[in-house]
Amino acid sequence: MSGDIKIEKTKSELKDLYAQSCILLLLIPLAIMVIHFLPVESVLCAGNESKLTFLANKDSGNVDFERRIPVSPNIPAEGLYIISAQYGTDDRWRDVSRQIREKIRDNAISIKVSNDIAGDPVFGKVKTLRIEYAIDGERNTAQVREGQWLHIPPDVQRHPELQAVKTREQLIALVKQCPAEVGFFGKNLKTGETVERRPDQPACLASIVKIFVLLEVMRQADEGAFELSESIVIRRKDQEESCTISEAIDKMIGISDNEATTALAVHVGWDRVNALPGELGITGLSDKILPEPGIFGTVLDKRVYGKTRLCALDNLLPQHGTARGIVQYFELLNSGKLINQSVSTQVLGVFDRNPKKFAPNATPVDFKSGGKGGSCAWIRPGRPPYNMVGWGLLIRNEESAIALCFWCEWFPEETSEGLKVKWCFAISDSIVNILLTEESMQTQ
Repeated sequence: MSGDIKIEKTKSELKDLYAQSCILLLLIPLAIMVIHFLPVESVLCAGNESKLTFLANKDSGNVDFERRIPVSPNIPAEGLYIISAQYGTDDRWRDVSRQIREKIRDNAISIKVSNDIAGDPVFGKVKTLRIEYAIDGERNTAQVREGQWLHIPPDVQRHPELQAVKTREQLIALVKQCPAEVGFFGKNLKTGETVERRPDQPACLASIVKIFVLLEVMRQADEGAFELSESIVIRRKDQEESCTISEAIDKMIGISDNEATTALAVHVGWDRVNALPGELGITGLSDKILPEPGIFGTVLDKRVYGKTRLCALDNLLPQHGTARGIVQYFELLNSGKLINQSVSTQVLGVFDRNPKKFAPNATPVDFKSGGKGGSCAWIRPGRPPYNMVGWGLLIRNEESAIALCFWCEWFPEETSEGLKVKWCFAISDSIVNILLTEESMQTQ
């Protein structure tokens, strides 16, 4: 009897052991798969113990637990080397080091950050690509949001030749190298000398047109319609902000605040702002130089879906105008004829307290530098993206003055904002160099 019982217990134990073994055999490959396919950073916490980071990248070397990214123990002394690359957001990251390394061409990378790199680690959220890299042994990092372009080295560094020039011939040669459409008009207001390229080509002026809102505000204030110290309400998405009219002006000109611009335009009247170019005799500007909300997007759709990159010479779309027309504004301002001397002085005062260094390397230190810049980008699926960067500028001292307007349209999509500005600075610096050099030669 006791022997039978012992045999039965042994059979039962064997069955349990067999079942446990089967479960274990199933769990081992499952555990391996889970670890292998974990996101780049899956953090396990046990009480107050240190965090352990699993890394899907098998050749990442040791781990920097403070920064929670892989660190390579062997960084080459020459060339571009990707130490680590992660794509994701929040606590969901995918190791894409191998994929990014495969993008290196001639010790450089230029790619658009998207799910095409290695799939979508977090559906429905905007991701970021985080990279640690080394160039000639020097380590650095980069973070680029989904939809933007990654350039290593930065594309600005790849164009050391973008420097201001000092002759008209050199300027034309420089502009021909620019990948965007370029137009400008510069005038020495003392000598009357000009330098130009497509001065009468209509282009998008973006925020440059805010100089007309400024003018109308100063005109009505000069006429006694209101005091600049009066309050105005700026309506933003989630709140309302109260400030003085003078403060709203500084927001508009100083930091290009669109909501402040709208509040001021409503206060003085859109029609009054749009009537200014005609009243002043300024040519080459749209009769809707400041369109009401909603119109500008429709205009940019026309540009994106248009058959040519440049507008027709007789097609003055809303918020569009010519470089020559903007220079006329600054010429009137400098001579005290922008409405009258009193209004001109007040407008100059706003520019002086919100200086704009749009020709940073060519403007003499004793010159005041004021004006307004503009930029915009417009993207529609399946169409080349539209973009514009430009500005209107007046630099002056007691003896001389130069006014210029400059615009670039249709930079290639992969061009960074830094490289766009570098192109613009090189060209506007060149315009000032040329006009000041020629003035100096005439004086001698």
